[in-house]
Amino acid sequence: MTTRNTLRALSATPENPQQDRSEQPGAMLGECLRVDHPTLSGRALVRWEDADRTLHERWLPMLMTVSVRPADRVLMLRPSNSPELVVVGVLDGFTQRPALASHGGPVLALQPDEVVRVQARDGTPLLELAASDVGPLVRLLRDDVSVELPGALRISARSIALSAQQGEVNVAATDDVVLVGAGIRLN
Repeated sequence: MTTRNTLRALSATPENPQQDRSEQPGAMLGECLRVDHPTLSGRALVRWEDADRTLHERWLPMLMTVSVRPADRVLMLRPSNSPELVVVGVLDGFTQRPALASHGGPVLALQPDEVVRVQARDGTPLLELAASDVGPLVRLLRDDVSVELPGALRISARSIALSAQQGEVNVAATDDVVLVGAGIRLN
């Protein structure tokens, strides 16, 4: 055996010959099956196939910033100093996600003087939800707010009142503006 062939053979041999190839450091792809671990948060049940074509299914920890849903293809890494795989990303999170059935969750009962406040990560208040005499009150807490969506926006109610407390009401369209009603009063 030549020196070059000996070096190739040595470099192909794992440092720990007892270590299974599927447990060596590296990256793998898998499919998320569930994210509702019965006792641990931040875990996903992932199924993957290793280099030996062996199928594995295990609850794996996820990075805190990774949002994983069932049916997502996930990227997993096994650090060189750990025997455990870690879910570090979602490979194709822009694909159509299956509709998730809604289940009853926690209920928060508000007292008349209480509100639920949603704030940004930096603490900036975004919105409040409160109970009022006439029903739920949603209060947007920023001076300027935009509502944007790629499709149609439909608002339906028994009656609708739009009021500008100061300034104009502007309606703009790239096509016709249609007003339909039993009567249309201007001024």
